[in-house]
Amino acid sequence: MSIGVRFDSRRTLLEPLARRCVGAGIALLVAAGIGSAVAQDRVGQPKPHETRVALIVGNSNYKDAPLGNPANDASDLANALEKKGFNVLVRENVGERGLKEAVDTFAKYLKKGGIGLFFFAGHGVQLKDQNFLMPVDLGFDSEADIAFKSISAEYVLSRMAEAGNRVNIVILDACRNNPFQRASKGLGVMNVGRAEKGTFIAYATSPGSTAADGKGRNGLYTKHLLAALDAQDSDIDKVFGRVRTGVVRDTEGAQVPWTSSSVIDSFYFDAAEEMAALQRPRQAPAIQAEVKTEVAAAPYDPVQERAFWDRIRDSRNPDDYIAYLERFSGAPRAAYARWIVQKYGGTVPSATTAARPAPAPMAMASPAPIPVPSPVVAAVAGAAPGAVIRDCPQCPELVVVPAGEYVMGSGKEEKFREPDEEPAHRVRVSGPVAVGRFEVTRVQYAMFVKETARETKPGCHSTRGGRFQKNPKATWQSPGFEQKDEEPVVCVSWDDAQAYLAWLSAKAGKSYRLLNESEWEYVARAGSKGRHSWAETDDAAVCRYASVADTSIKNYSSGLQMFPCSDGFVQTAPVGRFPANSFGVHDMLGNAWEWVEDCWNEGYAGVPDVAQARLTGFCTERVFRGGAWNSKPPTVRVAYRDRETKDERHDNLGFRVARSLP
Repeated sequence: MSIGVRFDSRRTLLEPLARRCVGAGIALLVAAGIGSAVAQDRVGQPKPHETRVALIVGNSNYKDAPLGNPANDASDLANALEKKGFNVLVRENVGERGLKEAVDTFAKYLKKGGIGLFFFAGHGVQLKDQNFLMPVDLGFDSEADIAFKSISAEYVLSRMAEAGNRVNIVILDACRNNPFQRASKGLGVMNVGRAEKGTFIAYATSPGSTAADGKGRNGLYTKHLLAALDAQDSDIDKVFGRVRTGVVRDTEGAQVPWTSSSVIDSFYFDAAEEMAALQRPRQAPAIQAEVKTEVAAAPYDPVQERAFWDRIRDSRNPDDYIAYLERFSGAPRAAYARWIVQKYGGTVPSATTAARPAPAPMAMASPAPIPVPSPVVAAVAGAAPGAVIRDCPQCPELVVVPAGEYVMGSGKEEKFREPDEEPAHRVRVSGPVAVGRFEVTRVQYAMFVKETARETKPGCHSTRGGRFQKNPKATWQSPGFEQKDEEPVVCVSWDDAQAYLAWLSAKAGKSYRLLNESEWEYVARAGSKGRHSWAETDDAAVCRYASVADTSIKNYSSGLQMFPCSDGFVQTAPVGRFPANSFGVHDMLGNAWEWVEDCWNEGYAGVPDVAQARLTGFCTERVFRGGAWNSKPPTVRVAYRDRETKDERHDNLGFRVARSLP
């Protein structure tokens, strides 16, 4: 079979099909291989006679949830790409075996260099942090079958990155309406690693939204993609600009395609226009120098690589994948490993370190005054808001927070918002709550451990040295850095926090608990509506209000994104060292992340309007909020959410107590 002509399509007769999938697909990812780019005279420039290969898959005939347009989309896009100089392999309505074989065949031809393009239209779903593209013979009655019978978009991306092509293009127009109602969400935003320079990502709509049905032969997004490819000027940015304009116009703004690009120089779908780009000015020297710092991937033993991968394939610890990349950077799975490292907060290792310009002068925050303790009174019914109470000598101080209403989550005005922070919605805290004035300290936790003889199990996650790794010897007593008694206890799990609360409740004769997630954000906002509870919006001002990843973090953990200021502490600070919010509560942002009561759920769809813990969902994972001493700007926000399995411990994660008031 010659790659120089179009492949047979293996088409089947389609039964009468229902409506187009109501779902936004991730639309495009372009990952450029680095090796071939470095070898060229000009970074990212096309080579004469470079091979263009495309795999086009359209799955319509799903037994339980058939789709109306994907097979048509695949056929029509294949014709359009042939006119642009691509050699096309088409597969329509393929099952598990056919889909996997098609990807493997496609990957073999990609090794010849040039341009690669992959298109998938059909059902897609995200499970366990991977995006799976579903074959037509996969039923919708079992989530367990997905990982074994589907192809993940991350795997396809890794196979394309392996090829070393100048540009690899992946187009996914896959549903976000999830046939598995228990699954976490539809296709998620993929994050290609540092090595995948020349990346262009376009989404059929914004994350968490749905795409409009196609009323004719094609889905709405693909219809406009076909029209954009047929127009003059096939520059990739221009093509998807036209797509965005058309989709927004047809949906009256209800659907807005997204794009994100790191493409080096240019890419044209039309081969003739691509060749003309050879005559254009060379790329800026700064970018060229950056790319030339990359080196060819080192050789590796495939037997050892497979054995290593089998040991870590189910891990969520980026340190495992960093170790893999240090030995097998040239393996097919390296791109996926880089993605996992970045997703879970690690730093992708590189063979060389590019020279960096001298940093700009950093703003220095004035030291915050040590707060004057408020009078502590015994707990009484009807305590006024702002009153500080203590139920027993060993009990943490509590502050009375009044009832109220607020808007929880992030709206479109928040540039750092994530899909799981949406939709923004009103929440009512129906009664006053007594909230820990400070995070639970080491000395307070030590009393609990001593009285209960609770076993201290070693093992705590850390980001020391710019890597996310588990320190097998670390405990709350020795988290990997020196702490004082009045600093927040860290390296405690959600289960540890629950044990402490049970002990404290028995000692005080009161029912102590963690804040639920709605209460936590209410207390953290303290009447504010912005990213933080304080009024100043400049990142350099954050160090006046919280212990965060400041300029000192680079001496402890290089490679982390940081705030351009100094808060005076490398790791945790004594509780209460920074100003309280308007409710009188300290350190709701920064110092240590805080466990809350809730099970993990993706987003706020269907939540009640009264603050209460969500105890359904993924209950082996629990939510934590607030940021910590090593948190970067996008995560030090009152709306930011994260989660961890309830028995894991981290050197930046602690908790705060609360109890309901009569």
